[in-house]
Formats: sequence, structure tokens, C-alpha cells
Amino acid sequence: MIPSIAKLPYIQLGSYPTPLVEAPNLSAALGGPRILIKRDDLTGLALGGNKCRKLEFVMADARQKGIDALVTTGSSQSNFALQLAIAAQKLDMKASLVLIKGVHIEKQGNLLLDGIVDADIILVDPSEITDEEGIFGPIMVGKMNAVADDLRKQGLHPMVIPVGGYNPVGTVGWVNAADEIGQQLQAQNIEAQHLVVTCGSSGTQAGLTLGFKYLKLPIAITGFTISSPKERAMNMVANMANETAKLLDMNITTSPDEVTVNDDYIGEGYGLVTKECLQAIKLVAQTEGIFLDPVYTGKAMAGFIDFIKKGRFKSTDTVIFVHTGGIPALFAYDKEIAGQVS
Repeated sequence: MIPSIAKLPYIQLGSYPTPLVEAPNLSAALGGPRILIKRDDLTGLALGGNKCRKLEFVMADARQKGIDALVTTGSSQSNFALQLAIAAQKLDMKASLVLIKGVHIEKQGNLLLDGIVDADIILVDPSEITDEEGIFGPIMVGKMNAVADDLRKQGLHPMVIPVGGYNPVGTVGWVNAADEIGQQLQAQNIEAQHLVVTCGSSGTQAGLTLGFKYLKLPIAITGFTISSPKERAMNMVANMANETAKLLDMNITTSPDEVTVNDDYIGEGYGLVTKECLQAIKLVAQTEGIFLDPVYTGKAMAGFIDFIKKGRFKSTDTVIFVHTGGIPALFAYDKEIAGQVS
């Protein structure tokens, strides 16, 4: 572990290192490049996912501060909200999830699992969110703060956690992951030139960006955003990388023009599947026996595949694809998947 990270409060919630595996059949189907998949769908908390790494630092920070209740937000099928609810149960904390009604609000996928662990769920109609920043904006922050105020009246000591764990403490988990990836490449005697990752709340890409810079790993990161426009996502990645660098006393800065994010594969909007996404899910499942999700990794893989077809990655390159999890959403999207994947 990077020395400045080792000084921070930490609670292990996952199993590491997650596998870094070859995907030779997928690579052959696409005519190259060499593809490695970082299996963070196998972190082990709930049904796995990249948010586990963030929560190990977020939850430790909360416990050190005497927190016994957590409030967060996301869409109705939020992977982060589920993992936070599970982590809260493990640490005897109360979890309140202020979720915006998304495409699927039936008790399936993550919402079903949220209920199993008795998380308090407050569903918010999207029409109530009128500010430009949406889930990141003051209206949702106000709703979370109102829930926190109610918890204080009950004698609890709550903490509000931003969507996706988008804060420096959570981002540290993915700086740590950059170190883990570097060690795995070294152990396997592999030189990777590129890494592809989904960009949602952007903390994962921010942590990897900072980590690779600190470790001087010459790996170019390409993020595929599934919600925010490219410019906004680039700014979010750079800003969070810089805030996290300050937390870790790293004399490193990142400017938005150093960040690569593509927004061509969002489709009609967040949580709305695309034909290319479903085709990517099918291809990876059939070639490697690995399932992607329809909201995050499916769209990122669709972008990755298209980049390969357009020659953006050479057949001689080695590219790491980060599988950030989200498997429960497959079951919530059963109608879309059954209707288009045959």
C-alpha cells in the first residue's frame, strides 16, 4: 500500500487482489488488441463491484468519527447504494438511501437486495430535480440533509455520502487499486499501454489517474461516460484527482486536458440501454463467460469495441478493461435484454 494511504483509517470489506485475467477469445473475436479484464465484479462485498474499494475508506472514516448512520443517493438501481447498505449492516450502522426513480423501480435487481438488508429507501420523482447538476446538485443534497436531520432527531449521528462515494476519501480506494494493478502487471511480466474504464460519478477514473501518475505507470486511461457530457466528466475526474492528491500529500496536479473521456456511447440517457451495449454484453458472455451490466460496463465495452473497430487501439496493444460490477442490474433489465439479445 502507498505509504500515505497506509496512514488513513481502513476497514477491509473485499477480497484482494481481484483477478487480472486474459480475455483471449474476446481479443480474437475483435482481431486484437490483447485484452486483460480487471475483475472488480469479484470484490466480494454483496455481489461485488468497484464501490467496495471506496467504502473501505469511507466507512473507516465514518467509524473513526463516531458515525452510526449513513445517507447517500443514486438511481433506483444504484450499485453504490446497495454496497453502502451492506457495509453499514456489517458495521452496525443504519443506511438511508435517497434514490431517484430511474428506469426500473420494481423490486428487482439492486432494489430487491436493498430491501433484503432493511435499508431505508426514499424514492424521489425525477420531476423534483430541476437543477442542472441533477443527482450531484443542491436539490438532492438538500433531500439527503433533510433525512440526516431526521436521523439526528432520533439520536443518531449521521454522515451524508455523495453519490458514488465521490469524495477524496472514497477515491483513495482507487489510487490503491492503481498500485494493485501495477503489481499484478509486474508479477505477470506484462506491459499494458491502455486502460478502459466506465466513468459514472468519476471517482474510479480519478483514483486511477492519480495512482498511475504517482507510480509513474505509462498507462493511458480512456473513460466512457454513461451520464455526464464529456467536458463535465473530464473536469470532475481532474478535480477529484487533485482533491485526493491533497488529502494524500502528493505533489501532483491533473488538468482536465490530461483526462480522456468519451461520451458517444451514452445513448438516449443514463440507465437507458443501447443495442450496442446489449451486443457487447452478449459477446463478452459468449467468449469469456463474464457478464457485464446494462448501465455501466456494457456501455463502456460497447465503446471499447467500437474504438477497436475504428483503429483507436492497435492490434499490438495490451489494454486493461476494468469490470466495475453491477451484475444485479441484469435482472432488473430482463425485458430489454430478453427483447434484444437472442
